[in-house]
Amino acid sequence: MRFSKSGVWTHYILCMFILSFYYLSYRYPLKYNSSETSFSYSDTPAIFQVGKYAIFAGFSYIIFMILLSFKKNVLLTKSTWRDIALSLYICLTSIIMFVISKNDYVLQTGIFFITLVLFYIYPYKDINYRKIITCIRIFVYVSILMEAYQLFNYYVNERLPALGYPNSTSVRFGSIWDDPNAFAMMVSFLFVFVMKDKMSRLKKLILLLSLFTILIYTLSLTGIAAVLLSFPIGYTVLYLVSHKKNYLKRLVKLFMLGILIAAVYKFIVEPSAFFQDYMYSKQASIEARKVGFTYFNDIGSMLGFNAHPIGKYSETAYINLLLNFGVIYLFAYLFVCISTIYRLALIIKNYNNHQFIQLFYAAFFFMMTFMLGMVNSPLDTVFPLNVILIICIMLSYTKKLPTQPTLNKNTSKKKRKKLKIRFKKIVW
Repeated sequence: MRFSKSGVWTHYILCMFILSFYYLSYRYPLKYNSSETSFSYSDTPAIFQVGKYAIFAGFSYIIFMILLSFKKNVLLTKSTWRDIALSLYICLTSIIMFVISKNDYVLQTGIFFITLVLFYIYPYKDINYRKIITCIRIFVYVSILMEAYQLFNYYVNERLPALGYPNSTSVRFGSIWDDPNAFAMMVSFLFVFVMKDKMSRLKKLILLLSLFTILIYTLSLTGIAAVLLSFPIGYTVLYLVSHKKNYLKRLVKLFMLGILIAAVYKFIVEPSAFFQDYMYSKQASIEARKVGFTYFNDIGSMLGFNAHPIGKYSETAYINLLLNFGVIYLFAYLFVCISTIYRLALIIKNYNNHQFIQLFYAAFFFMMTFMLGMVNSPLDTVFPLNVILIICIMLSYTKKLPTQPTLNKNTSKKKRKKLKIRFKKIVW
């Protein structure tokens, strides 16, 4: 059976998306999560905890064996060697710290970066964006339907989600993942994807309202704040990269919308009994987020020179990275994320009206939301967000998007047929 690099990476990205989108779907029907944080759920069995890594390892091994069959004819530039070194450093350091500490928390931060090493050596030229976009479209509908089912089940049958307590304001929904904090971050990806996708205005409005409802029902203050802040910051970055005035117009609209949201929060949400009760229930979580700063007891700790891998220090991902791995690791991680955002911004600048651009807008705003969310949540260790992060990094290396051939009245039927077949080969 013959393979092409483009076909291999297309199917690998599809497999990673499918793994990310649907692996955690076992949680809600089987009531598996954590008995410490869930009222009626049991601890997830080890086989389900390890399963995602086994599937990832299986996919990675298959792609590695297939890629070995190709002749490596890619010129490894200085920037490519730099990217390989950074990915290896992040991955291997994570594995070494895991061996030292025997704590799987530090392993989750960098283990998925191993994929990028293969990708830099055998990059794709063209991939099937159409298939990937179709996969995401299906997930949008599945997520909304699953959320609707969970809400119906709760209000009719009083069936609690993973993070839900009876007779409490703290009943939080996380759609198909049954993880409100993680899915709140994913809403950013899906929301922008739908916003830029081609469909009727009515259909788009219904989907966007549904996704916004999902975001609100997560009751994730970090997630909601990160998603909302990602838009003004994201459009500011896009304006600085492209200097297009339409981004300034959107920033003005977002500023006006921000004033409206702030007014609704101040005069309606904050004084409400529901919000007061919810914030009271969150006090323990709020206090827990301050704990990480207590480890900065000297200059060495503050600069990350006293790194010692023990796992979770804080609810702030950046503090965990600094105290577990050190300042060089933190800078490497930040460099990879920020450079990815920049490359995605360049793709959006160059292909703003392209038929596949919704994929890159979604990846761009997801990266922005991810980095903002890490301020108040350890997202670097949250599956499947850490896998989707890797996919977004891979997509940011897209050099050129395929274009539909231009046809006019003078183009012969034979040439029209040839051009259409050639275009189909590129995108399919």
